[in-house]
Amino acid sequence: MGHHRIERIQSQLERILGEIFIKEGPAFGIGLVSINGIVVSQDLSYAKVLISFIREPNQQAAFDKLVRHANEIQTLLYKRLLIRKVPKLSWQLDLDPNESLRIEKILDDIRNDQKPDSGIQGHGA
Repeated sequence: MGHHRIERIQSQLERILGEIFIKEGPAFGIGLVSINGIVVSQDLSYAKVLISFIREPNQQAAFDKLVRHANEIQTLLYKRLLIRKVPKLSWQLDLDPNESLRIEKILDDIRNDQKPDSGIQGHGA
């Protein structure tokens, strides 16, 4: 299978899983999920998804909740990913604290940018 096709499918998986977590995550009892990486096998049979949870003190408990809903997530993926062979997902908890802290900082920056304007316009000179 071509390298560009694998990359395109990885990108589609990341986008669709992100949408699933945003829409269905609360129903599954999981908070904000960060998809830190996706690796798809050459034959598209399998995909390993590296995830972490933002602002979740007990990462393992959140991961266990996600794994309990893995079949539902896979079914939602089958319905949304429009390719003949949808990879079977396997999940891996990514405990790299730097990635989680970086994402939390980005979220804080976005929230701060959305606060009511203090009268100062623009950035810079």
